[in-house]
Amino acid sequence: MSSTAIVSAPAVMPGWTVDTFRRFWAKPDIAALRAIDRLCTQDIVGYWPRPIGLVRGLKPYAAVIEDLLLTIPDLSLQVPDHATSGDLAFVRWIATGTAPNGQRFEANGCDRVRMRGPLVCENYIFSDHPFFAVVAERNARRGS
Repeated sequence: MSSTAIVSAPAVMPGWTVDTFRRFWAKPDIAALRAIDRLCTQDIVGYWPRPIGLVRGLKPYAAVIEDLLLTIPDLSLQVPDHATSGDLAFVRWIATGTAPNGQRFEANGCDRVRMRGPLVCENYIFSDHPFFAVVAERNARRGS
């Protein structure tokens, strides 16, 4: 007589990791933003490069990411380095894509992510690339 064990798939646990960051940004999908509440707190605070600036709350934070992806549809990020310390993660990234003017670009930056439990509650995005100004213009039109 044989015995067969039924193995169920593990439940998908909410929470942000460097690997979820890496997977999303390697080939971003706007549809995936519907599940952002599994990665971020409702009261997340984002400090985006100027002129975007301070963004408070999950919906406005997700809107900036959506505007970024609509502005640069072929955007992708590589993550060559990261570090963690307590509730903080630092992710250095290299972005590539096609700017709205049709020119290919490469940009460097770093996210400093603060966690509350398994969720992101604060993100400082550091980069001086000018594509953030174009994203800010799109985001401002959204708010109008």
